Amino acid sequence: MTLRWTPQPTGDAIVDIVLSLNEQAKAMHGTEVATASYSSFKPSLTSLDAIARKIEEVEKDIRNLGGHPGRYLRSMLNAKGYFVRSLQGDDLPYAEYIANIQELPSTLIPEEAMARHRNLVEEGLTNLGYQGTLKEKAESWLKETLIAPDKVVEVAESMKDKSKIGTLQRVIGLPEEDEIDYIKSIRGVFWSGYSKYTGDFRGNLTFNIDRPWTEPVLAQIMTHEGYPGHQAFYCRWDYLFQQGELPLEASYYLINTPTNALFEGGPESALHFLGWDRDEEETEGIPLAQKAQYKLARDWIDMQRMAMTNACYLFNTGEMDKAEAVAYMMEKGLLGEIEANNCYRFFSDPIQKTYYPSYYYGRWMVGKAYDSVSKEQRADFFKILYDTPHTTNTFIDAVSELSGRKFQPFEQVKTAKEDFVL
Repeated sequence: MTLRWTPQPTGDAIVDIVLSLNEQAKAMHGTEVATASYSSFKPSLTSLDAIARKIEEVEKDIRNLGGHPGRYLRSMLNAKGYFVRSLQGDDLPYAEYIANIQELPSTLIPEEAMARHRNLVEEGLTNLGYQGTLKEKAESWLKETLIAPDKVVEVAESMKDKSKIGTLQRVIGLPEEDEIDYIKSIRGVFWSGYSKYTGDFRGNLTFNIDRPWTEPVLAQIMTHEGYPGHQAFYCRWDYLFQQGELPLEASYYLINTPTNALFEGGPESALHFLGWDRDEEETEGIPLAQKAQYKLARDWIDMQRMAMTNACYLFNTGEMDKAEAVAYMMEKGLLGEIEANNCYRFFSDPIQKTYYPSYYYGRWMVGKAYDSVSKEQRADFFKILYDTPHTTNTFIDAVSELSGRKFQPFEQVKTAKEDFVL
């Protein structure tokens, strides 16, 4: 029995909008934006204008829908409307797009915050015995932990079973049919790792070997793409939909909606969920020395992501060109030239430019949320994160209710325009 939040014509129209947006994005930019859809619906809307008109119709239908379903669906439809405007090329301020599509801030991460994180990285490197400047320490660490390109898949495979065991023990349950069928390498793309859900609880992973990989960094990305990251999310949602526990109106994953910060923020915190970076956790044969490496890698990725997110903002607001953005990432985040250029390709993409902020702000939001609840509340937290359709704002409210105190992950962040209220 399919769970529905709205009458059949309304719910069917919502899924039609999603799948039709996917067809338009593929036709215009060669990009799949509905990366999972669990129903058997087929798209019928053949233009952006037709999609926009259907969004307006559904907005009228759900105007008075109460409770969490109403709040969730109104936010999602608003985002889809702005996504259509972005695809049409409407010249709106970048901050307005991000506030309405992602329900996230859009401004510069302060230099003081970035400096504090660079200090965390330097402290971690010093504790591991590295000497010299931050750059010299980092170069030595990266060189010592480097994986040869032809060994990346082999190392990733060695992490797969451990991370799944930890997921089942400490995070969420998955159906017996769940499986990552294969892990492979690729070249010539701008992303680092990609999780492709193929249906029936199965998926596969791909890693870009144009960029250098170290074992501690690969562990972060492997758990992000696999368990308890994207594969776990996709599989869990499919299972819930088939069990009649996930509503048709949320039976998909769509790029450029207010669900993105959860879908990226959860995987960005995946290794932390497993306890692979925490001394106090019983884990899958991860020794303390390796945990120190994984903690450092997380701080390293966060430091880089800050620089990358700022470069994304500065480029998309017209304050930097490509050369300046690449140089900024290399200076502030210590990215290599290949990584910086790949990141530029990512956030300058016409689809991904309004998606990219979900990585940093999602990591910030979900990581803070997880650390704000007690160990006894973690099962309830994971039910909020994995099992309940949420937007950025409804998630923040759910965490506030769970913890018993106001959760304000973006309290110190202001949008570039005061009227773009989050």
